[in-house]
Amino acid sequence: MTAKGRVKFLANNNKKPKKFGSTFIGLAIGISLLLTLGNIYNTINSFDNQELISLPAETFASNKYQPIQFGSAHNIAQQDFAEIDDLAKQLRYSGSSVAELAKLLEQNASTESAKARIIYAWITQHITYNVPAFFDALNNDKYPDVSSERVLRDRTTICSGFSNLYYALASAMNLESVIVIGYAKGLTPEDDTRYQKINHAWNAVKIDQAWYLLDATWGAGSTRNNKFVPEYKPYYFATEPQEFINNHYPQDQGWQLLSQTYNRTEFDNLPSISANFYSLGLELVSHSNYQINTTNRVDIKFKAPQDVVALAKLEQNTEEPTKNVVLVNRQEEDLIVSVAPPEVGAYDLTIFAKQKDGSDQYGEVIKYQIEATNSTAELPKIYGHFHQYQASLIEPLVADLKPNWLTYFNLIVPEAIDVQVVNTTTKQWTALNGYGNYFAGNVDIQPGNTSIVAKFPGSEQYWQLVEYQAK
Repeated sequence: MTAKGRVKFLANNNKKPKKFGSTFIGLAIGISLLLTLGNIYNTINSFDNQELISLPAETFASNKYQPIQFGSAHNIAQQDFAEIDDLAKQLRYSGSSVAELAKLLEQNASTESAKARIIYAWITQHITYNVPAFFDALNNDKYPDVSSERVLRDRTTICSGFSNLYYALASAMNLESVIVIGYAKGLTPEDDTRYQKINHAWNAVKIDQAWYLLDATWGAGSTRNNKFVPEYKPYYFATEPQEFINNHYPQDQGWQLLSQTYNRTEFDNLPSISANFYSLGLELVSHSNYQINTTNRVDIKFKAPQDVVALAKLEQNTEEPTKNVVLVNRQEEDLIVSVAPPEVGAYDLTIFAKQKDGSDQYGEVIKYQIEATNSTAELPKIYGHFHQYQASLIEPLVADLKPNWLTYFNLIVPEAIDVQVVNTTTKQWTALNGYGNYFAGNVDIQPGNTSIVAKFPGSEQYWQLVEYQAK
């Protein structure tokens, strides 16, 4: 294999940054990189974290609205609101009168669903979230004026201002709606007793005799580095209640709009799932609880379309372990996130995903908390082309290999022409047997670093996929 030994193989090594806002950078070995999987952590917080409220003067107890008919979020989603959304975006109104604005909006919406949507679309595309006011309320218990008139005059507010304005416009347009108060998972400290029960406000609206949930605050955008980033999100209009409950817990359980409601303990133990999770077509197969207790490696499985790729980050006290502790494998229609806690303790796991060929950055899709009662063997180091080609490592799944030992390798590498196991110290190359996309074989492991490399169509170069060590 001496000829092979003269071929340079490249490492697209996506080193995860220490800080959430950093850029995911590829590292070249030998020559410049041909590919990076950039920007994983340049994500917008999918949960938006805009949650402090001043309580509304009127209460909207669900028992006043009985019988409550649950709407079909699926039927609403089948309606084409593109024109309504664009009209709302283009409609410029500089006044502060709810009645005037409602009249302008109503001219462009004749049905109840169109009215409900154009109110949501106008608010979320013209009102921004007031981050300084949020922190003033959080730190100093000073709440801004959240009246509808003040919100229209300032064009910025906190969540109760968004919900007040939606309610006021809906009433002016003869739509029945309510303001829902409760708890939303996100920014407020979990140990702050002020916000353990109520920290957010949203709405429910009645369309054609049935009720639907919406959150205009989260639909308007997100916060990044303590700054508001406008981003219209239709997802939070008439959201499926079974999805809405992942992050919104109403004080009045009747406004869950579920036939079987959740208590607070059950809600707290739901994973934190973002809108990105559903928009990418993901579906949980395992681990439906937020808290995962383990004595060994954890394998979290969810269904994902073939054009979706994912990465993950494990943290302990906001710091990432120095060892390789996460591995994402594609196995047909499933993505499997393997997590190996390096020592006993509590960890936060965040999973990110995006469309494989899309220009979008990786976005947060789901979060867990892992409580490890044992340390777990380190996972192999994974490089960028492993994710690009959605490879799947079946074995070995530990970073440390036994030297002078025959070890069986087994993995799936779609599109690969040739897959080799290389000892980068001795320069020994061993070809794995190919069976379509499957590559397998026994390799005599020698001391030093051992890598799995692959060659793909259109190039004579070998790209590093996986790295082990044998001591």
